[in-house]
Amino acid sequence: MPGPDFLTIDAFGRPPGGRIRWRRDLARTIDGGVDGLRGATVNHANNGTHSLVPNVVPGGCALVAAWESAEAAEAAFAGPLRRAIDGAGRFSMDSEIVRVRIDSESESDHWHGWQPNADGAKPLEEGEPMVAIVHGILHRGRLVEFVRNNMHAASRAAHHPGHRGSIDISAQLPYEHTSISLWKTHGLAQDFAYKKGGHASAMTHALKEKTHRVGVFLQARPLACTGTLGTDRAPYPQLPAANRAGI
Repeated sequence: MPGPDFLTIDAFGRPPGGRIRWRRDLARTIDGGVDGLRGATVNHANNGTHSLVPNVVPGGCALVAAWESAEAAEAAFAGPLRRAIDGAGRFSMDSEIVRVRIDSESESDHWHGWQPNADGAKPLEEGEPMVAIVHGILHRGRLVEFVRNNMHAASRAAHHPGHRGSIDISAQLPYEHTSISLWKTHGLAQDFAYKKGGHASAMTHALKEKTHRVGVFLQARPLACTGTLGTDRAPYPQLPAANRAGI
C-alpha cells in the first residue's frame, strides 16, 4: 500500500532561461515521463498571498511535484529535472502530505490529474511547522470579488507572527489560484485561518457563495528547506537543506 506523497516545491523569482522557455521545457520533460513521479504542476508564481499589490511582471515560476519516495525525487533532480532547478535564487522544499480535504462542492478531487495522498501520515502536532496548500478554480464571473477578498487575507498574512513565507501559483491564469504558505507552527496557522479577520472572512464568503468550482486543501510537514519564499528570512532554519543532487 503506497504511503503519503513526498512533495517537493521549487520556485524561482526569475527562472533559468526565462519564464516561457522554463515552463515549456519542464512541461515537455514531465510529459515524457519521469520515474517515480505521482503528479506535477508547472506554474506561474507571484507574491499575491501576502502583498496587497502582487508583483506579476516579470513574475516567477514554480514546480510542485509529488513523488513515490524521497529517493525517486533525488534521482529525478539529478537526472531529467536537473536543468530546471539549476539556477540562482531558487527556493526548494521537501515535505510530506499529512492531510487532504476536498471541498464538498468541488467538481473534481484532483489537481491537474494528481490526487493527493496522505495515507499513513502522522497528524501534525500543534507546535510543529506546517505548510498549507489551498488549490482552487473560480467560477467565471467571480474573479473580482476573489481578488478583493484576497487583499484582506494577504494583509493579515503579511503581519501575522506565524507567517514564514508564501506564494500564489497558477497553471491556468486567471481563474486558477493556489496558495502555498509556510507557518512557524500548526497552531499559528490555525490562528491565521480561523481567527476573526481577513482570511476567515474571505474563506467564509467563498464557502457561502460557492465562488469556486474546484477546491482542494492540503497540509504538509516540511522536512527540508533551502532559500526563502517571499520574505527576507529563512522559514525553517532548524531543518536541513533540501536535497537537489548537490546543486
